[in-house]
Amino acid sequence: MIHFKNKGFTLIELLVVIAIIGLLASIVLVSVNKARIKARDTRRKADFHQIQLALEMYYDDNGHYPMVVTQVLSTAGSSWIPGLSPGYISAVPVDPINNGTSPWSGNGYAYWYDDNAHYGGKNYDLVAILEAPNDSDRCEVKCWKWFDPNQNRPWCPQCPGGAPYSAYIYTGR
Repeated sequence: MIHFKNKGFTLIELLVVIAIIGLLASIVLVSVNKARIKARDTRRKADFHQIQLALEMYYDDNGHYPMVVTQVLSTAGSSWIPGLSPGYISAVPVDPINNGTSPWSGNGYAYWYDDNAHYGGKNYDLVAILEAPNDSDRCEVKCWKWFDPNQNRPWCPQCPGGAPYSAYIYTGR
């Protein structure tokens, strides 16, 4: 009589290996997602820097910032801040997610521009939403202010104000 030695894995061993692989995969996915969020926030800040430079060049040539009838949102495939492209910037950047919803809504991922026309185009506000909860440029950390010749009014609710805590705001002049 020939005896065969068991060659293989038990069901318990296979389940343990599958559980370990699942755990490692979930850790990797969380890390990748955090990296993507950080990359999108970094791009938003870089986009604002490019827009800021273009706006300052426009101001130097025209004596005011581009004026709009109402505040505008970034939209793909258009020059959403009139007069900037192509003279001052090749293409006006849009938010990496760009769902076309205002940053003032709870889940809006679009850039927002206001020339504060009631002040003669002498200043502007750019607003985006940052995704990373620990970003040092979020509104609740910086307590951003918007331009007002009479007072420095706060953007952020705890200041008090009106912007979501996750807002990233750049105010010119």
